[in-house]
Amino acid sequence: MTPTDRTLIDSHIHFCDHTRLVELERYCGEIGADRICVLSLPVKERINFNPEALLAKVHFGERCYALGSFDFSAIFYDAHEPLDLADQVRRLWRLGFDGLKIFAGKPSFQRQLGLKLDDPPFLEALREAERLNLPVLMHVADPPVFWPEANGSVEARPLPGYEELQRQALAVLESCPALPVIFPHLLMMAHDLDRLARILQAHRNAHLDLAPGLYFYGDLDRSRGDAREFFHTFRERILFGSDGFWFTRTFSAIPYADYADNLRRSEFLLGFLGTAEQMDNPFPPTRPARPRVRGLALETEVLDRICRENFRRLYPPSPRRINRDACLEYAGELRDGLAAVGTSAVDRDALRTVYRELEAALRGARG
Repeated sequence: MTPTDRTLIDSHIHFCDHTRLVELERYCGEIGADRICVLSLPVKERINFNPEALLAKVHFGERCYALGSFDFSAIFYDAHEPLDLADQVRRLWRLGFDGLKIFAGKPSFQRQLGLKLDDPPFLEALREAERLNLPVLMHVADPPVFWPEANGSVEARPLPGYEELQRQALAVLESCPALPVIFPHLLMMAHDLDRLARILQAHRNAHLDLAPGLYFYGDLDRSRGDAREFFHTFRERILFGSDGFWFTRTFSAIPYADYADNLRRSEFLLGFLGTAEQMDNPFPPTRPARPRVRGLALETEVLDRICRENFRRLYPPSPRRINRDACLEYAGELRDGLAAVGTSAVDRDALRTVYRELEAALRGARG
């Protein structure tokens, strides 16, 4: 029996387009997701997607958790204010976010920021999240196959290397031992499960999610027996996540995915986990060497934990309640502050529409 025969919780959805709520609702029904966790992202051109994440919480109610992202305007736009990420954590908590999405472990974004994950601003913020018991989803590195091309960049500030980013991740775990940290994409270590196992054994609050980014199918198929053993051993530390892309067509940083694309992504992952079928390798860099991959056919108990129970253990039984007045104030500040953001007039008009819709939804929400 595959996970699609039961309900599941999708713990990793990039919801960044306020017009796609109905699409997302349809996706949940089709894939059997009775609960979801939507993620914001920090983006230089528009600060972040926190308003869309809040809008999803209003729309879905008890079915939706949301992870907020930081505002790096002080770095990107010389906002003449200190970068106090710990204070931002406290504000995200007051707004009603259920955790944090940390994107600074992405090589290209870390280069933009000029801050490491274990620099004081981040560690202070993560210790505050630890105090508030807010789970943190932390992107670290990229698949190793990407590095030869990436390090050929002519940018003034070089990309941090794969091992440097992994060092930073371990430094976070050591500095915040009680913080629930979730590393998506199997911490970009699907090629080295022994090393990944040692990290999980050493840090009891480190977790993984299965947002694939497509890269890991070939690696897991290559060591299929070891992969099945790894998933069984750490069946209480892995969460299902689709890595669904719900962006606008005009957001060029990430390829556009329509409803069918997102559904196929999840169905492929579920099939890979729950069956022994042979499937086309969806990751172009490894496809020539491994055109087909075979599913892991995990046991029912392992699937149940990955697809539902581990999320329920890591997060509260119900999403945090949004603070309507605080969110209205927040939306107003974002709308009024658009002049300081380096967006085009068209983008600013689009963002104002998002903020107005969030304000209208908040005023119409009960409680």
